Amino acid sequence: MLTVILIISMVALSACGSSDPAPAPESGNGEAAPAPGAAPGARTDLIWGAMQDPDSLDPRLTTSSYAEEVLELVFNSLIYPDENLEMQFDLATGMETPDDLTYIFTLREDVTWHDGEPLTAHDVVFTYETILNEDFGSPHRTRTHVSTVEALDDYTVKFTTETPNAAAWTSLRRFIVPRHLAPAEPYEDGQGTFAFQPVGSGPFKLVEWIPNDYIQLERYDDYFEGPAILETILRREIPEGETRFAELLAGNIDFTYPPEREIDTLIEDPDFTLVMSQTLNYFPLAINHAYAGSDVLNDVRIRQALNYALDKEAIVKHVWPTASVMHNPIIAGTWAYDDEATYKYEYNPEKAKQLLEEAGYGDGLTLTVTMSNSTENIEFGELARSFYGDVGIELVLETMEFSSALAKILDGDFQLYHMGSTGMYDPHDFMSRFINGTGTTAYNHPEVNRLVEEAVQIIGDQDARKALYSEAQRIMTEDAYNVPLRNSQMWMAWNADFEFDYNFVVRSRNLKDAYWKQ
Repeated sequence: MLTVILIISMVALSACGSSDPAPAPESGNGEAAPAPGAAPGARTDLIWGAMQDPDSLDPRLTTSSYAEEVLELVFNSLIYPDENLEMQFDLATGMETPDDLTYIFTLREDVTWHDGEPLTAHDVVFTYETILNEDFGSPHRTRTHVSTVEALDDYTVKFTTETPNAAAWTSLRRFIVPRHLAPAEPYEDGQGTFAFQPVGSGPFKLVEWIPNDYIQLERYDDYFEGPAILETILRREIPEGETRFAELLAGNIDFTYPPEREIDTLIEDPDFTLVMSQTLNYFPLAINHAYAGSDVLNDVRIRQALNYALDKEAIVKHVWPTASVMHNPIIAGTWAYDDEATYKYEYNPEKAKQLLEEAGYGDGLTLTVTMSNSTENIEFGELARSFYGDVGIELVLETMEFSSALAKILDGDFQLYHMGSTGMYDPHDFMSRFINGTGTTAYNHPEVNRLVEEAVQIIGDQDARKALYSEAQRIMTEDAYNVPLRNSQMWMAWNADFEFDYNFVVRSRNLKDAYWKQ
């Protein structure tokens, strides 16, 4: 039967000093537990129509949501956020915080890697030491707010921070890799490497990855929570939205992200289930503040003109009808967002022309935007090019497959980019991407740096943190740090005979318990 769910809760996270999990499930025994509602002889495979290929399957080396949805099936973390944005234990069974600088986790003792070796605290230490090692090059290094990690014994691990850090708890959700298999030194993550053929501890193991074609997963029968009900998952890469939609209708795939314009069609079709979920995604037209090829974007008047020249409401409504227009990097509805402190650039092409003239570019300006080649991105790019052309800005569209676009962005090889940021569960996750020049946009404003760094050191006083974030939002938006565009909703559709509890925060993690009803 048709199910349409809109999840709109945007609750604040709070870290407890100590917490106890629910009783641990029995370890796997090689046989999946019978699912309520599953018919005898029902299918045990799933064909998934995915939007983009991962850039890497070494979880230390990627921040891509397309990689994350695979990693959630292959790996585990100490903790993970549930659908209410509250952290739950995964590999950990408990945590103690004897002071504001220390987090001590007790681990499960029944977890094995897909090669049969036990997972211990030494794997946790190895994972975080490589993430924190600047030479290793993990994009998670600046987003993991601890300074040291040590194994107290085989199943106890201690993290410490140099100063109190309100975001440290939620940053300890990184996927754990095996120290006996994963590289400790920087490496090219091509075929034959751990990033291409990872070994994890999750409910599914990787069988084969053919880039830009498919990923084949197979159930891990010795999974510590018991084996999944599905035996295999085939994840096909299908970048074109209408192609995914056609394949779903034809029965060639079971589960996919349909184009936004087809949502109403699926809502009316009893053969499919459609679920819509609010996200913590932030999609800007991002500005490189340290582009090596030109310093034109260092002029605040140019950045402000880029904001005034776009009719954001019209663009978002046309390309992403269910999304909300954003005006700063903190999402409206979360506790740190301050609408009154946020400067909103209304569509004003004449103002944009005036600013370009004042900056010395009255005769025109050429800028390049880097982004993946998805259908929606190309449509957005054409609209943006039209709006910018009206004020004398020639926008060159540089589109490519997702992993190549992400690599250029992470290397700082762009003027503008359009790509989202995900997985932001504490305000510091939003704001730390825009301090000290360390984020992908290299934004570096001394007062914003001070405000954000001071806010994260406040433990237990949300109002005091909020006041500092409010001032930071005021400065950043007036300084046109970026061109904020949208906060998206995510929607998934699947065959109505498939039973799956989906929301964007938990995402594919719940596929372990999904099953076919007939």
